[in-house]
Amino acid sequence: MKDRMKVGGNKGKKMKKKTLVLIGIAICVILLTSPVLASGGYSKIYGNANEDDVLDMRDVTYIKLVIFGKKPATTFADANNDGKISMLDIGQTKLIILRKEKELTFIDMADRIVTINKPIERVALADLQDGINTLVQLGAEDKIVGITEGIKKQGYGQLINPEPSSWWTPLQVVAPGLKDLPTVGTWNDPNLESILSLEPDVVFAYCARDLGTGNTIQDKTGIPTVCLTNLGGSSFAKLDNLEIYRLIGEIVGKEERGEELISYTNEKVEEITDVTSEIPDSERPRVYMAAWMVYLTKTPLHYDPIDVAGGMNVAKGSEADFIMVEVSKEQIIAWNPDIILIHRVPTSKSHVWGNKREDILTDPDLQTVKAVKNERVYYTKGFCAGWDPATGVAETLYLAKLFHPNKFEDVDVAEDCNKILERFYGVDGLYTEMAERCEFYQWE
Repeated sequence: MKDRMKVGGNKGKKMKKKTLVLIGIAICVILLTSPVLASGGYSKIYGNANEDDVLDMRDVTYIKLVIFGKKPATTFADANNDGKISMLDIGQTKLIILRKEKELTFIDMADRIVTINKPIERVALADLQDGINTLVQLGAEDKIVGITEGIKKQGYGQLINPEPSSWWTPLQVVAPGLKDLPTVGTWNDPNLESILSLEPDVVFAYCARDLGTGNTIQDKTGIPTVCLTNLGGSSFAKLDNLEIYRLIGEIVGKEERGEELISYTNEKVEEITDVTSEIPDSERPRVYMAAWMVYLTKTPLHYDPIDVAGGMNVAKGSEADFIMVEVSKEQIIAWNPDIILIHRVPTSKSHVWGNKREDILTDPDLQTVKAVKNERVYYTKGFCAGWDPATGVAETLYLAKLFHPNKFEDVDVAEDCNKILERFYGVDGLYTEMAERCEFYQWE
């Protein structure tokens, strides 16, 4: 009996040892793939040594191989950005993976290298609306300590508005108290003394076709400054360019919420493209978008909601050095679009800022244009003071039904778009308010 028990005991020990080995393997797998210990977010982070789309233990292994001369050095392998790759970079990368780093270096949306101290508790906004929209959508509005004068004076709008009190955005419903925060100047002329007085941990800035504003703020205040947009590039108004959620999420510790919004955006876009991707060019309406305040003749070269919704932007392919191009009325007549969209800022119905539908429909020069002859001229949200993917997704669904009513006949635009904006902003009824103010087309 004792011998049998001994044999059984040894067998038990072997089983236990085997189990421990399997557990150890499982832990290694978890370290490599766990979303808790691996950043699947912003990829331009120093520490993402193998330069893939995720920062995880594979980057630690890559840095070790670089140190031993087995792998070529990469920019991001220098995790602590001290100019050399060493064991210190391994330690820094592990801290980033575990979300315990005290310092983080990354490349911002204008390709500038920025280093911040973490955690970030105070954010000053010297940009357009990209920063404030994204922080609110991520649930980090409590970190905002300063806003631009445009946001404060013009109801969260940044451009010149003849009737400021009528300019509406979802933020007025979702976070009305933000407009009472101290100001930091304007997006193109920041007040450095005001920024310093607020003692922010980081400043979000707008960078147009140069890096002047972002570099000026950082150089003269010593406060890390992150450029959120560079409108001179080709990434504007693209529904698949959602890096702002990853970047800001990484900075303020809202990585999971950022990934949630990205996944949701991709899901809603895919629902639309499942239909529109099958539509041949011959059945796609030719669309002209009259953007901003200039009468009819300013239009975006690229605008994803038009393309994704199954339309053809007649201005696509035109030459310009910016996101917008100005064209002659004669060119619009030559393009002969099937549909004209009017970029409409949400105001009161009594005040239309910019182009008016009736002016285009009655313009004697445009009576030969298909869109005018068939009265297919509609208001749409467009973009203003930055690009908001949330309203962009809702607009795409609205345009899809405008362009292809038969293929989207079962879609209740108001109901579905209210749900979309609620997912981003947490409040129901936002699309209904926007649609009424913008006088969007209403289906029976």
